[in-house]
Amino acid sequence: MKLLAATVLLLISGTPSSALAWGREGHRIVAEIAEQYLEPETARQVRELLALEHATTLAEVSTWADEIRDQRPETAPWHYVNIPIHLPAGMPLAYDAARDCPGGECVVAKIDQFAAVLREKATPPRQRLEALKFLVDLVADIHQPLHCADDGDRNGSDIHVIFLGQYTTLYALWDSGMLAAMGISDVHAYGLNIGQALAPALLAKWRSGSAADWATESYRLARLIYGGSYEARALQIFYQDDLVPALNLQLEKAGLRLATVLNDALK
Repeated sequence: MKLLAATVLLLISGTPSSALAWGREGHRIVAEIAEQYLEPETARQVRELLALEHATTLAEVSTWADEIRDQRPETAPWHYVNIPIHLPAGMPLAYDAARDCPGGECVVAKIDQFAAVLREKATPPRQRLEALKFLVDLVADIHQPLHCADDGDRNGSDIHVIFLGQYTTLYALWDSGMLAAMGISDVHAYGLNIGQALAPALLAKWRSGSAADWATESYRLARLIYGGSYEARALQIFYQDDLVPALNLQLEKAGLRLATVLNDALK
């Protein structure tokens, strides 16, 4: 991890990033973790819904909501919430629906909305399936810290970095670059391993809270990423020996909480 820290240099640029939230690998890892914590009845109903489109696992549909954004551009704001990094003195460092989610067009509101759709058994099956597919993606997204904060740089997409000799952005580095650098050859096995390694004491703690709480948690993590100068962002906090544990922590929380949302909706 010290090698990773030493090879990150920050530059300023306005070139946009094309990274999707968590990238394909991150989304699949979250789905693999969630599968391990589904209750039997939840797993049965999930299989029935997925079978409508000949899928068998949550991982298979984990990036569907990203893949349809070109065809359904109105869904783009559903993947993030822009909580301002710089707030007036005395204001809570937390998600505020009125300020941060106008019209309910953000990841927090959409998680609650799609959970309600999935919960309603009278809803047509294909509509419930779509809600399920959105939830698999969006619960992962809300745990990507840069999807829950903004400093006027499009969630870090306008801050360019050189990482292991490759040009990328601060957003893409957290989103997929660090996972790619880990050289994960088997996403299924990786998800199983880190999911099974969760300490029992953490399970109850992480299952608690709401989408609004999770957004606040990710926002406060993002404030650490944004702390200090651009150079400090590269060499402080995440780009040191705790990089992989910090990344895995967010994936683990996302997987467990996705399972919790589904268990609550399909009980």
